[in-house]
Amino acid sequence: MSNEEYPNLIHTSEPAEKNHFPILLQLGILSFILVGIFSTLLFQNTKNPVTPELSPAPIQPSTAANVLIPQKIAPLNLRAEAAYVWDVRAQRALYASNESTPLPLASITKLMTTLLSYELIEQSEVAVISRNAILQEGSSGFNIGEQLTVENLTQMALISSSNDAAYELAASVGSSLGDRDSVSQFVTAMNIKAEELGLNSLKFKNMTGLDLSVTEPGSVGSAKDVSFLMEHIISTYPDILIPTQQVTTRVYNASGDYHTTENTNDIVNQIPNLIGSKTGYTDLAGGNLTIAFDLGLNRPIIVTVLGSTRDERFSDVLTLVNAVQQSIQ
Repeated sequence: MSNEEYPNLIHTSEPAEKNHFPILLQLGILSFILVGIFSTLLFQNTKNPVTPELSPAPIQPSTAANVLIPQKIAPLNLRAEAAYVWDVRAQRALYASNESTPLPLASITKLMTTLLSYELIEQSEVAVISRNAILQEGSSGFNIGEQLTVENLTQMALISSSNDAAYELAASVGSSLGDRDSVSQFVTAMNIKAEELGLNSLKFKNMTGLDLSVTEPGSVGSAKDVSFLMEHIISTYPDILIPTQQVTTRVYNASGDYHTTENTNDIVNQIPNLIGSKTGYTDLAGGNLTIAFDLGLNRPIIVTVLGSTRDERFSDVLTLVNAVQQSIQ
């Protein structure tokens, strides 16, 4: 081969075959490197496999949207002198009108009477109906010497607002409180209990709530404190108020005879999820009513009206209950 055919070719005296080895060596080294790189990538992919992308999980609706949260109620046209609506879970007032003014309580007094007796004496204890109990205003059909358990007397005091039963509870429990008159000792204990609970507007002069005269009530308290007393009972001893959920019931004495007692709360079946209630009425007090009901999902609401009329206390409470229900829609 001459340089004239390939003028740019540089002539060398070394044999042509000598250039083959470096080329083969370079190809071998390159092949080795490529194999190493491929092996490394393969090892890494095996150790950390690529996970295919997954579709995002659907977003679940928030349960908060399903929580029943009542709102504050606008002013209403009520007959009651005072009214209070209390959201127990949120610890806030939904409605308040003249709520802090002490007013005659009438038989709402019996909430404190039964609470105190529940705390101080066994419900299975037997009490004997006395003449003084029978002489209380109204008739529960009791006989002097008749024996009933404290639990049965409590039912009569709350459901039919029996003054006889309330008196006998005070007399039976009060006898264990000291050497003075048992009834007066019990009434003193009622006032002490109110102070312990911080319900300073509650003042008791008897255990029934009956007016002492045409000018002097047997007890006074504010709608707010009555609501807080109801809250304490349903939160601490809810069993006390279970009987007040019934329209009528039979209360048995120790001999097996019974008294049919009717609920003084005329709207007991019109209040949704009723937890408990207590009525009150005297000439000085007018019509009173306090109730507790479950708005749903364990959300107790307490409604109290004081100073209404015998009939309008019920319509006042229903108006407030309906307003609470409407506030969550």
